[in-house]
Amino acid sequence: MQFFGPALLIFLGVLVAYSSGFVTYHVSQSDSLEAQQKRAIYLFVWLVPLIGPAITVAALADDFVRQKRKPGLPLLGYIFLGAALSSTQDQQSETSHAGSSESTGGADGDF
Repeated sequence: MQFFGPALLIFLGVLVAYSSGFVTYHVSQSDSLEAQQKRAIYLFVWLVPLIGPAITVAALADDFVRQKRKPGLPLLGYIFLGAALSSTQDQQSETSHAGSSESTGGADGDF
C-alpha cells in the first residue's frame, strides 16, 4: 500500500505525456493548420493536462484521420494508438469508393 501513491503519480505522468505527445505529433504532421495555430495548440495541450488533449482530439479528429500517409514503414505512427484506429477508418473509406482500382489488401485484419 505504501507504493500506491507514487505508482498513481507515475501512471498519471505517463498518461499526460502520452496524450500530449499524441496530439503534438499529429498536429505537427497536419498541413491544414498554420504555424501560429500549431503553437497555440502545443501550448494548450501541454499546459492543460488531460483536458487540453481531449478537447483538441475532439475538435481535430477529422483532420487527424485525413492526414497523408508518407511512404515507408510507419513505425512511429503505430506507437500512438490513433494510427491503428485511423488506418481502419481509411480502409473503410477506400472500399466505399466504387471507382477505386487500388486494392488495400488489409481486409483480414493484418495491421
